[in-house]
Amino acid sequence: MKSVAVFVVAVLLLPSLAGAQGFRPPPFAAGIPGRAQMQAIELQRHQARTLLYREALDELRRNPRVVDVRECGAGDDENSLCLPKSSAAGVSAAVAAQPTARRIALLFGNSRYQSPIPSLLSPSRDVDQVAASLGQKLGFEVRVIKDATKADMVRAVAALAREVGPADSVFVYYAGHGYLMDDTNMGYWIPVDGSVKTAAQWISNADISKLLGAIPARQLMLVSDSCFSGTLAREQAVAQDPRTRQELLRKRSVIVLSSGGEEPVSDEGKDGHSVFAWHFLRSLGQLDGTTIGFDVYKAVRKGVSEDYPQQPQYGAVVSAGHEAGGEYLFEPLSR
Repeated sequence: MKSVAVFVVAVLLLPSLAGAQGFRPPPFAAGIPGRAQMQAIELQRHQARTLLYREALDELRRNPRVVDVRECGAGDDENSLCLPKSSAAGVSAAVAAQPTARRIALLFGNSRYQSPIPSLLSPSRDVDQVAASLGQKLGFEVRVIKDATKADMVRAVAALAREVGPADSVFVYYAGHGYLMDDTNMGYWIPVDGSVKTAAQWISNADISKLLGAIPARQLMLVSDSCFSGTLAREQAVAQDPRTRQELLRKRSVIVLSSGGEEPVSDEGKDGHSVFAWHFLRSLGQLDGTTIGFDVYKAVRKGVSEDYPQQPQYGAVVSAGHEAGGEYLFEPLSR
């Protein structure tokens, strides 16, 4: 009976949640509910998403490889839709001794989705503000792609992989829809050409890891602001590291900072941004000197969890070439 009740609640919620509000409940007249109430609301919203995507999810159960992007072969060029072969390798002594060469940031802000997938309000503004902060404070060359399709995203990361070198620092940011399959525990990004009827245009965590592995930069961070993005950060936990900047730069670092754990994340906004993006921007604005990624994560996690029952996650992607002892460094421009 309980599952039937949840199904009925989800069906009743679906028309309002899948409209222009983007799974956004109406304002709470009596203030923000307690954690248990919010978790119950999020469960209902997840049930609504599951109903919305049910045909695509059934396809994934029958054929999990429908989402896979093939690996590039000898005849492929920059226009081919394929995954570059991993170039992840240990940092050589020569590279370890070099200062950071280039800082390049690639940001995806997906807001306008195909009906009945609801559009989102904050990703476009989020990526604009994060890009501005990275450029002005940290000296990044920034590239913003809004409303990106699966092909847009794969080709942009592949192009970046061909361009950067081992001494570079690369930052990738994704804001948009995501989904976690409960039965397989596999997470997905949903680009703007994603469909509720087929998962062919979704991007799996497995392919995200391969894309990161193809980027040969010594320093690499992915920030993912989407539902269930915590699955990207679960390969290996990262703790605070007391080593010096030069010691950290001797290792290849592939780090993920996610907006939430293995739970839906808030679609509610804060000053026009997602709750996560607001606190991430605040942390960037407060940087003073070289700061390890874990310290940025701690500040973001504290702020987000005080505003909403959502727990950002931080971890290393070993499958993409992260080396033990690596960490991402935020280094403000010297004045």
